[in-house]
Amino acid sequence: MNRRAALKAGGLALAAATLRAAPARAQADEGTVLLGLWRREMGAALAYGEVLHADPVLAQLRSHEVDHAAALATSLAAVGHPTPPPPREPRDLDVAAERLAGAGPEREAVLAAAIAVERSLVETYQAALPALPSKKIAMTAATILASHAQHLFTLRYAAGVT
Repeated sequence: MNRRAALKAGGLALAAATLRAAPARAQADEGTVLLGLWRREMGAALAYGEVLHADPVLAQLRSHEVDHAAALATSLAAVGHPTPPPPREPRDLDVAAERLAGAGPEREAVLAAAIAVERSLVETYQAALPALPSKKIAMTAATILASHAQHLFTLRYAAGVT
């Protein structure tokens, strides 16, 4: 593991710990949690865009990620946070999405990396839900969580993983 990867992994661990913050602190952190979720969705969309050649299902998943990011941008606006510019390069992504973006031409490698992205997103949303005090925003996040669970199932099926 190189230095950049180690720093990203440490950053992800810190972000995950922040997402698991106690609900009492959640009110002040709701915008931060939403911003983290939005960045993950935009990163996943960018990563899927890099590997569309590997399997037709990836285009649909990419469009879902864009839709998720749009829903989260609405939630960000509702709590008074502006939406930042989206990531532009794979090096700006979390570790799982960066790995997907660079997975190469082989379908099996791309699907394995996509499975890792979706598993990571499911875990991130599971950790984030208790930190979202607004019922409407939590419902949006729960709906997106369910979508990522479906993505995970679809990818595992496409990859022949049981």
